[in-house]
Amino acid sequence: MQNIWSKIKKPILTLAPMAGYTDSAFRLICLENGADIVYTEMTSVEAIWRKNKKTLKMLELLPEEKNVILQLFGNKPESFKKALKFINNKNYNFSGIDINLGCPAHKVTKTGSGAALMDNKKTARKIIETVLENTKLPVSIKIRSQVKNTSAIDFIKYIKDLNFSAVMIHGRTLKQGFSGEINFEIIKKIKKLLPNIPILANGGIYTLADAKNILEKTNTDGIGIARGALGNPFIFSSTKKYLKNNNYKKINNKNIKKTIIQHAEYFLKYNKNLIPLRKHLIYYFKGQKNASEIRQKIINIKNLEDLKNLSF
Repeated sequence: MQNIWSKIKKPILTLAPMAGYTDSAFRLICLENGADIVYTEMTSVEAIWRKNKKTLKMLELLPEEKNVILQLFGNKPESFKKALKFINNKNYNFSGIDINLGCPAHKVTKTGSGAALMDNKKTARKIIETVLENTKLPVSIKIRSQVKNTSAIDFIKYIKDLNFSAVMIHGRTLKQGFSGEINFEIIKKIKKLLPNIPILANGGIYTLADAKNILEKTNTDGIGIARGALGNPFIFSSTKKYLKNNNYKKINNKNIKKTIIQHAEYFLKYNKNLIPLRKHLIYYFKGQKNASEIRQKIINIKNLEDLKNLSF
């Protein structure tokens, strides 16, 4: 099997993992609008091997999906091994496995998972080794610029001899969470430490200028766009055009409506109604003059007919 990370043309534009948002429908919409690689939501290895029904449902891909990286989190090497054994025995069409070492959520870090693992280098290394030993898929990791006593530089130096295939680094510390300045310099240093594998910069990418700026300041091989893609899956194709010639075509309301309906149709392939999709729909109208009025209409949408009748 060809390594997904080596076959994508640089810069690699990825939809970064977001709990509660990067489901099949959204991944597919982003792929259709220019994303090269997409990640699943952060998925618990404990829940996988214990066969939690809701979690196993998250592992199912739509037939049209491609280039999907399964992101896993946990704090025990043995649980990663059990989860991968389960995954290996199923016919899932994932293109890679990613280990979450960067989630700042307290409910995750308090268990020793997510970003907490960066400050527990011995266990983190064992987990990476375990994953590498138990999958034929390329393995990547997602980290932060700093977690308590451990910087991204310290962490990468400790594990750089292992055969992982890519690193996505969020340029903020655990303490910063999802706000504040991005540390471009540390991301740039990670790229120098790992010149032979793709390094993706992540954090604070909401506009085309943000995307260009972080690529130029870090010299990375690509970017991971998270919240900047909510309601704006067009950011991937627009970024490609912008990076190529400093120009792009603004998305009009007709195209937005078409995309929203397509998003909903994908969503209905594995959901009975559109009520859970409302959180996504609201983002499509963020910043519009009549956004507040549209939001009031969206909270009443239940089915495709309601959505098609939405005027804006």
